Amino acid sequence: MKRTISTVAVLAIATLAVAAGPPVVPATPASVEGIVFAQAFTLEEGYAFDWRAERPAVVEGYVVVLKVDPAYVYPRQEAEPVLYVGDQTVERVNLGYKSGHVIGIIPAKVDLAKAPVWFGTPDLPERVDAETIAAERAKADTAGIRPLDGKAVAAALAVDAEELSFADRDAMLPYLASLISQYAPDEKILAETFRLSQQ
Repeated sequence: MKRTISTVAVLAIATLAVAAGPPVVPATPASVEGIVFAQAFTLEEGYAFDWRAERPAVVEGYVVVLKVDPAYVYPRQEAEPVLYVGDQTVERVNLGYKSGHVIGIIPAKVDLAKAPVWFGTPDLPERVDAETIAAERAKADTAGIRPLDGKAVAAALAVDAEELSFADRDAMLPYLASLISQYAPDEKILAETFRLSQQ
């Protein structure tokens, strides 16, 4: 009898969760919770950055691991809060919803100790241009969003201080897979997909 009641309860909760749909998009602008890792990189062959309307060529930048409120990275089939660093959009490599860790690619060498990092107005990153970024940066400034803690940035950069060089974007995939495995182990399928793509 107890087992039957438990099964019914689980089914009822699951049904309510589906009926409820995705959670409401949290208010923006909003700071990320912190930075845990940052690695400078260069590419021998650049690529067009699809996470911005102008699609600038990426030849250097940072791979970062950011601690975030999972509510901002809940997977949706609609516009989501866009992640910004300074005057750049950030490519979110993984979801980060369960782990609270987003592995991101910053497509330029920004000063991480001076650039604010925040979630802006929900949109599709490929529609975001320089004008949009300026407007979102102004909103963030008005909201009092400040750069990351300098000591935290220094610690994140010190984890692996040597700059990495890759042939191209595809050559970065095994490295990104290792970060996913370490900081977002629940996304192991994504990590394995990255690894298999290079075999």
